[in-house]
Amino acid sequence: MPRSRRLLPQGHSFHITLRCNSRAFLIAKRIRRDLLLVVLAKAQQKVPHNLYGVCLMANHIHLLLRPLDATQLPKLMHWVGWYAAMALNRLSGRCGHFWEARYYATAIAPKDHQRALNTLRYIHANPKAAGVRKGFYDPYSNYGHYSRLETDGITQWHPAFLQLAPTLTGCSKRYEHFCRKYRCKSKPIKTRQWGSKLIALLKSTTARAQGNSKRHRHCIGQQSLPLNLPMLQQLPDEWQHIAQTFRQCNATRWVDDECLNSS
Repeated sequence: MPRSRRLLPQGHSFHITLRCNSRAFLIAKRIRRDLLLVVLAKAQQKVPHNLYGVCLMANHIHLLLRPLDATQLPKLMHWVGWYAAMALNRLSGRCGHFWEARYYATAIAPKDHQRALNTLRYIHANPKAAGVRKGFYDPYSNYGHYSRLETDGITQWHPAFLQLAPTLTGCSKRYEHFCRKYRCKSKPIKTRQWGSKLIALLKSTTARAQGNSKRHRHCIGQQSLPLNLPMLQQLPDEWQHIAQTFRQCNATRWVDDECLNSS
């Protein structure tokens, strides 16, 4: 059965969700998320778009973006998924599918400011909802770009954010207040049936068998990247600068911790 065609209305923003294969924690390491930030920076040169929201979790990513031409969204996400998968596989010494199925995309109308703000807040609240952070600041989420009004080198402010107040400082304060009202909704616990238990048992047995074998994990026929990325423990200096600029803008600072404890 063919996949249904995406609705790509012009002028709309899109909430993108992309998960790792089998929802494994393939991007938990810092160097891998740094590499993802570089891919997002390079993607702006491939397909013109505005990137408004970013959150990189251990096994999935959230993006809020608006392509200048909505019909180019599949091309943009295909390049992001391909380049990131090839680079991350090369970096981690693995092969095979990196992402689970295809990405999810939800369109948001340009005049629907409330929905855009709700989506942006949901993206920024992911680390807090997962219990990774106590607040909204996270080195791999661009919440600091909105609250501190600093440039992270990758993202821009969403038009809905700029409508919150006459000044940028007012927009920042109102958005911070809006985020503090967020309450994480607990997800329903899935009950495991007899089939799920059987599959889990088969997976554990297969994993033990593969662990005992000396199978070569590198894919010989892997495609070459435009930039030759060897098996390194660190990224090139130019790439490190891109990731470091983003992290310094959005990471938690001791002043934030004091404000969180006093609130």
